[in-house]
Amino acid sequence: MSQHPRSQSNPRRVAAGRRNQLKRGPLAPEGREKLRLTALQNQPWLQSTGPRTAEGERRSADNGRKNQVGDKSVRAMRAELADMLAMMKNMQELRRTALRSR
Repeated sequence: MSQHPRSQSNPRRVAAGRRNQLKRGPLAPEGREKLRLTALQNQPWLQSTGPRTAEGERRSADNGRKNQVGDKSVRAMRAELADMLAMMKNMQELRRTALRSR
């Protein structure tokens, strides 16, 4: 069964999938351990290449912004904060040098 995203999902199939998931219930610890061991054995992350086309890369980037709270991503805010900290350190160093030269 392919896992391709569809532009429009069939609501009856979505509802049936939810009902089936409720019937199965949560994963038991033994089942979770079996999945973990299988993943460690197969190591699917080694074959993962990520998006290959510009469209795929754009969709992948959009996925990261989907749950973003503000107008800037955490990565952008961290970069901005690092720039501010560097500027503050530079200002402190300039102040120290100015005080020494007096």
